[in-house]
Amino acid sequence: MATVFEMARALGEELQKTPQVEALLAAKEAYEKDPEIAKLVEEYTKLHYDFEAKMQAGGISVEEQRAFNEEMKTKGEAIRTNKLASDLYVAEQNFNNFMNSVFNIITSTLTGEEPEAAGGCDPSCCSSCGGGCH
Repeated sequence: MATVFEMARALGEELQKTPQVEALLAAKEAYEKDPEIAKLVEEYTKLHYDFEAKMQAGGISVEEQRAFNEEMKTKGEAIRTNKLASDLYVAEQNFNNFMNSVFNIITSTLTGEEPEAAGGCDPSCCSSCGGGCH
């Protein structure tokens, strides 16, 4: 009989073949290879760190704080509206929903509850769901 760890590894290998994982990996790869989104995230992060350093030094005026908030809002919106960032976010959400469903099925098996009562869905319908499990 296989150990729990061997079965977990086998489950992980099977999960790699699912559309949710394939979509996540593809979206992540596209996101990581794009120089535009990398630049946007780098600028956003640098702005945040620079502002925090100024705050810790005690030298932030109300005007600087307003300007920072506006610039962070603008840069954040540029990241949110970037197609690759949006695609990655959707893929992550679908993956997380899928994994929560898998976890709920495992948990319901441990507790003896029906998967639907534990918040999971029937795994046979996952491929046609499209929006992830609830």
